[in-house]
Amino acid sequence: MYTIFSYDYWKIKATKKIAKAEKNIDLWYIINFEIETKNKTNIHKIKNIKITSEFNTQNKSFSIINKFLENLSTILKHMPEWIAVYEVYNIMEIVNTKQNISEIQLILSKLKILSIAGELNIENKNATISKILKFVSRNNISDIFRLGWINEELKKELEMF
Repeated sequence: MYTIFSYDYWKIKATKKIAKAEKNIDLWYIINFEIETKNKTNIHKIKNIKITSEFNTQNKSFSIINKFLENLSTILKHMPEWIAVYEVYNIMEIVNTKQNISEIQLILSKLKILSIAGELNIENKNATISKILKFVSRNNISDIFRLGWINEELKKELEMF
């Protein structure tokens, strides 16, 4: 059983027959596929899978891989089923294909996903953190990724969200 995030259908539950000719799907993949639906079930079948991109884990630290998985978990927990949220899909597509993604970029992308879900409280007693959170909530991911001046102390505070 898989939970798949689709551009058009968003979060769907699906099963897949294991075929020797196809590669198994994994957490880091962005795929194209066909979906077979039935009226009286919330679980669908997927087939004809084509991997279009993947989050390359080679030469990535445990911390970066863990932050990527936290982003996926945030989407799973905070995004509704069957309601397409294109901005979140686009964020993950950028994260997935970015060659030299940093921990802070993954933290900021998680904050943006929380903001889109309406789960990010931008009020904070630390004025700098509050400014960062407001910037994240108001800007697109490309602009957010330009925040290169965030130090370790701020990074640790931002990780707490």
